[in-house]
Amino acid sequence: MNRATNKLVRVMRERVCRSVALSVLVLTSVVLTFAARPLSAADPAPTAEVRDVILMLDNGPLHLRIHVAVGGMSPLDARRASLDRLLKTLDADGDGKLSQKEAERSPLFREKQRPKADAFLQKIGASPTFSRRDMEQRFERFGGETIVYRQNASTSESDNAVFKMLDANKDGVVDSIEMLDAVDLLLARDSDDDECVTLDDFAPRPTTPAAAQVGPPRQSSATVAELLRDTNQTLLPQQLLLKYDKDRNRKLSTVEFGWTSERLATCDTDGDGQLNLKELGGLQKSPVDIELAVDVVRKDGQSMLRTLASAGNRSDGDRYPDLATISLPTAVVTFSTREVDPYEASMMIALRTFNELDMDNNGYLDKDETMSRERFGRGLFDQIDADGDGKIFGEEMKEFIRARGEPVATTCQITVFDDGAGFFSTLDSNGDRRISMREMRYADKTLAKMERDDKPGLGEQEPARRYRIEFVRGVFNPFGTPDRAANPRMPQTVVATVKPRPVGPVWFQRWDRNNDGDITWREFLGPRDAFEQLDADRDELIDPKEAEAAVTAKSETRNPKSETSTNGRSPNAARVKTGDGLEH
Repeated sequence: MNRATNKLVRVMRERVCRSVALSVLVLTSVVLTFAARPLSAADPAPTAEVRDVILMLDNGPLHLRIHVAVGGMSPLDARRASLDRLLKTLDADGDGKLSQKEAERSPLFREKQRPKADAFLQKIGASPTFSRRDMEQRFERFGGETIVYRQNASTSESDNAVFKMLDANKDGVVDSIEMLDAVDLLLARDSDDDECVTLDDFAPRPTTPAAAQVGPPRQSSATVAELLRDTNQTLLPQQLLLKYDKDRNRKLSTVEFGWTSERLATCDTDGDGQLNLKELGGLQKSPVDIELAVDVVRKDGQSMLRTLASAGNRSDGDRYPDLATISLPTAVVTFSTREVDPYEASMMIALRTFNELDMDNNGYLDKDETMSRERFGRGLFDQIDADGDGKIFGEEMKEFIRARGEPVATTCQITVFDDGAGFFSTLDSNGDRRISMREMRYADKTLAKMERDDKPGLGEQEPARRYRIEFVRGVFNPFGTPDRAANPRMPQTVVATVKPRPVGPVWFQRWDRNNDGDITWREFLGPRDAFEQLDADRDELIDPKEAEAAVTAKSETRNPKSETSTNGRSPNAARVKTGDGLEH
């Protein structure tokens, strides 16, 4: 009996030791994991919505994982928070639902006026109410999808125009001499004379004479994305087969898909070395090429875009906020955010339309003036006309825009731009959608870096193809396509310019009229000798550091212990009186 008891005790001790050892091993692994990846500002918001997206490049797809947030929360949570605020404002008796009278205080629930129907409901004692579920459904209808994908291919056409301009002799190659001449060729495209060139300056010229055009010039619009597909989309497997299945056997091999056999195996459940229709539905299990955290609302001055992981190299050197350019063997992809105020953007659209329709300039719209717009005939007039007097005033329009814009402002619009060979985007080194004077002057060196085939000159198809993916908060267009109230196709220029953050002293910011981060001689308001003294590196541009040096030199003149600046020149040499009466 004692022998059996001793054996049982020994077995139990061994099991406990193994259990403790395993626990220590697991705990050590967890500790090492967290030590290898400490929490930082680069981590996505805890409630961000995670989307696995496929970028369908010509030579194979890229797997992107995007953590999308709106003001530090997922778009769905942001929409619920917006609904909670509205309910708190409208629910006067606090019963958690809205009576007809409470609901009509908001344009979201204001219906077309039907006096006879309302009288009938009152006669039978009916009192229609809106439950929270009813309000959620209304929010969903007006807000649409929380994440919307769009595509704009017009930048590729304009980029081709950039190459054709650089290729002055039309031999299909930009040689070293043409690269040196690039600055003059680019400056010649500066249509508004602001010493910056945008892609709009390369857009095809209208064939119709300006005098014969009716209304403003028509601009390109983003369409439903074909290059960018969410893995949740039901038709994604069929789209992948349509694009990559060269032999039409309804399967994709490593050659067709551009993936290694090891990577393909992560989705190849039957182990035949190819992906069939069913297996293509599980691409979210494949290794992620690029992982990002995006918040379309800037919080506390933090960056709106952060790279969490990447299989490629950051070719932009992490120099610019809200921008990441990643070079992969098959393509170069730039990710960027655009900060917009949804209410301000919607209001600009609405007030412009208001002024166009107010033909008699009496400050309000009546039904006769709105007859030309189909959407007003669909009950929109009554939704905006809060007091039911048959007139729409500016304040009623603002109230309508503010209310209807709330659901749309909780969405994120993701637009993919096909930038072609990327001649423009490469020259635009800081990603502000403009080629500045500084970037023009270094154009020859930038173009030379794009060469890849070891042959003299730069061919049109030689550089890696470039794509740009932009994230922006949803904007409500009150007068968009009637059948698409939520997330309408917003008219936009070929590429919207990005206004960089102000840099340098106050006087520098005021003189830098085109806000490109440099002051040229044309922008400089002082004498020529002062410009040359400030231009320390003699590149005909005054940058923020040189401007700061002038301010430092001025401060040193006020210090009796310092008679000269650090560079040996007299601190008084570069004193210039600015437009605000201050000397620098």
